[in-house]
Amino acid sequence: MAKIAFQQVTIIGTGLLGASLGLALKRLSPAPRVIGCDLNGGARRDASSKKAVDKATGNVIDAVSGSDLVVIATPVRAIEMVLRDIAPALAPGTVVTDTGSTKRQILDWAAQYLPSTVSFVGGHPMTGRNTASVSGAMATLFENAVYCVSSPPSAEAKAVENIVKMVEAIGATPYFVEADEHDGLVASISHLPYLVSTAMMRIAATDRGWREAKTIAAGGFATATHLTDADPRMFADICLTNREQVSRQISRMIDELADLRDAVERADEGLYDRFVGARQYHDEWLAGRSADEPAPAYSAADLKPSSMFFPSKLSELLRRNDKK
Repeated sequence: MAKIAFQQVTIIGTGLLGASLGLALKRLSPAPRVIGCDLNGGARRDASSKKAVDKATGNVIDAVSGSDLVVIATPVRAIEMVLRDIAPALAPGTVVTDTGSTKRQILDWAAQYLPSTVSFVGGHPMTGRNTASVSGAMATLFENAVYCVSSPPSAEAKAVENIVKMVEAIGATPYFVEADEHDGLVASISHLPYLVSTAMMRIAATDRGWREAKTIAAGGFATATHLTDADPRMFADICLTNREQVSRQISRMIDELADLRDAVERADEGLYDRFVGARQYHDEWLAGRSADEPAPAYSAADLKPSSMFFPSKLSELLRRNDKK
């Protein structure tokens, strides 16, 4: 079994990611002692009952005492308050990381609040589920997932190395990416899809023909709008802490839709070539994804629906591997 450098790990936020991380760490040999911290008593009890943590508390100062690693797995905008609150209680040499879906704002908060004796290494596991509840937690959640690591220059090299070893120990693949680049990438492939899904659902549900349309809506519509099942608080935080990049991607989407609208209005035969090109991009992406997935993997053909009215294994894969 993999071994990590950390003896005691505090996980602040024992929802899906936090509890899953606790379960993954407890499988290691030797396993670190895991302290869970959550303001929600139910979440603490659930994490304890699932044995994701050795001890659970609602007091963040008590939680970080004696820990050489602190993982902040709260909603993004709560991270600022957590960093501010724990800063005076952190022992020199402590490593702090997070699981937040945006990185630039979080790294700025860490630089603002944490003492120079502490190393902060930003993290973002590209995995998750539609539910944010601890009830969906699993020790295998991080297996074969890409785990983004955004390390500021102030972080000790050993701290970064130890975070990488932990990421590998829980079965994920570390991916080093600078904070601003990370935020631009996820705005395109994670944040924009949620916003498009939201817009599609709102457009359909507020249309005066919705009463009849919802009767015939099927797998295609369900697949295109299923991201609205995700945690609204999480995505509101994401948008508010990654405003520039999200706004840029929305503008690009508006331009693309306007161009499509104009092509439709002028009966442009080039629409066919545009659609073929999009399918080719999609096929290339799925083929690469399928090749990278461990057995048993879906093939690119499996991921494509036989009919636009029935969901395929693509929707199963997306629901299992939502990236937040």
